[in-house]
Amino acid sequence: MAVTLAGAALILVNACSGSSDISQKNPNYYSAKLRDGTISGTYNPVGYDADLVKSQIKAYCVDMRLGGYSEAPTEGGLMAFGATCATGANLSSGFMEVERLFNGEFSVEIAGI
Repeated sequence: MAVTLAGAALILVNACSGSSDISQKNPNYYSAKLRDGTISGTYNPVGYDADLVKSQIKAYCVDMRLGGYSEAPTEGGLMAFGATCATGANLSSGFMEVERLFNGEFSVEIAGI
């Protein structure tokens, strides 16, 4: 089965929209990805706020400090964010999933290279 460029783009769009769909349906979940020194993702403001997201995504940073952070609302009611680390990231690329558990603690999974 051959995958065309248009097909590959559609697969990529569907893969990226998947985590946003989860955040839309489950305000206790969000994901972030690290690529080329930038951390980006979306969260549901019903379950998270900027301070909480910043405190969690800084796990990508060598010294646990963000260099910059910005966010903007999306059409779907989620909040899109972007950040950089103050002195560099501890991975070249990666993916993070965060979910608030029933007891108020967080499950944080980070995968990367």
